[in-house]
Amino acid sequence: MSDLYVRAMDWVYRLCIWIAGACLLFMVFVYLFAIYARFRPGFPEWLGFLPLGSTSWPEPLSNVCMISFSFIGAAAAYRAGGHIAISMLTDHISENARKVLRKIVDVFMLVTCIFIIVWGIRGCSDAWTDVIASLPFLTSGMVHIPVVIGSFLTALFVIESLIAGPQNHRELVRFGSPSAGH
Repeated sequence: MSDLYVRAMDWVYRLCIWIAGACLLFMVFVYLFAIYARFRPGFPEWLGFLPLGSTSWPEPLSNVCMISFSFIGAAAAYRAGGHIAISMLTDHISENARKVLRKIVDVFMLVTCIFIIVWGIRGCSDAWTDVIASLPFLTSGMVHIPVVIGSFLTALFVIESLIAGPQNHRELVRFGSPSAGH
């Protein structure tokens, strides 16, 4: 059972990396477009459906991308052990105590994820009708959905860590690994 869950999380991990990377790349292109359009008044004409045909939309759109790659990328970083961890204490305790402490940290992390999911859903639903002026097809509630999704994905990786142990020793999650595709 745990092997099946770990394999499923391998797929989710790859998906997180690709989504986070695509959001980051898209954000870069949005900013490049905004910089170019700033010096070309009336460019481009086909974006006239946006308010005042202006270039006020790149910033909120790039914020959506940044929220997405931050929270979804953070889930992948948690699985890979690339998150911030203070190891001063754990470097000086026995291996058994280190395992117990790792489980305690995972439980606290799971509680944090559940808290963010519950309150994130409430926040998204409360702000669902608050339209963003420069992007009239997006609401504040929609913009913050990636926070909930990223927390859910992190919770899945925390559960994996509780069931099968940390995965940061595997080739798949090591940066630059050919099998990981990054």
